[in-house]
Amino acid sequence: MSETSTAEPQGRPATGDDQVDQALTRLDDLDGAPVRDHVAVFEAVHAALQDRLADAEG
Repeated sequence: MSETSTAEPQGRPATGDDQVDQALTRLDDLDGAPVRDHVAVFEAVHAALQDRLADAEG
């Protein structure tokens, strides 16, 4: 099994794309956040993933 340079937070496997991994790390803080704050985090992560996808599609 090969090691990746990207850490795997909370057991989540690295995607191989640093920008995607960085966006997904925002989800790690949800356990300690009030539920009312979850939507804003989900929207921010979704927007970051959409931006990355748009960049990849060129």
